[in-house]
Amino acid sequence: MIKTKILILFTILIFIVLSNKLFASESAGIIKYRQNIMKATAGHMGAIVGILKNNLPIKEHIIEHAHSLKKISEMTFNIFPKGSGSGRTKAKKAIWDNWSKFERVTQDFVDESTKLLEIAKNGNTSAIAKQVRKTGKTCSGCHKNFRKRD
Repeated sequence: MIKTKILILFTILIFIVLSNKLFASESAGIIKYRQNIMKATAGHMGAIVGILKNNLPIKEHIIEHAHSLKKISEMTFNIFPKGSGSGRTKAKKAIWDNWSKFERVTQDFVDESTKLLEIAKNGNTSAIAKQVRKTGKTCSGCHKNFRKRD
C-alpha cells in the first residue's frame, strides 16, 4: 500500500516536472521571436535617429525604416500570447493581468508609427524628428509598465 502511494506520488511529480519543461520549451520559441522583434524595433528607430542626427545623405531610407516600424507595431499584439510570460523574458505578468491597458499602449505604438510613416513620406526632417520622439515615447511608456528592469 505504501509502495503504491509512493509510486503514484513519484509519477505525479515526474508529470509535473515534464509538463513544466514542455511548457517552458513552448514559451521559449515565442519569447525568442518576441525579443528579436523588439531588437528590430530598436534597430529601425536607431537607424532613423542616426540618419537624422548625422545628416546622412540617405534620407530616403527613413521611409523604409518607418514602414518597417509600422509593420512591427501591428505584429506586437500577436507576440504576447497567453502563457508566454514565464521563462527567460523581461515581459511582466502585468501584460496579461491588465490586457486592456497593454492593448491601449500597443495601439498607441501602431498609431504613432503610422504617423511616422506618413510624415517620413513628406521628407521634412524636423517633423520626422518630432514624430520619432513621439513614437519612441510609446515604446518607453510600454516598457515602464510592462517590462522588467535589469
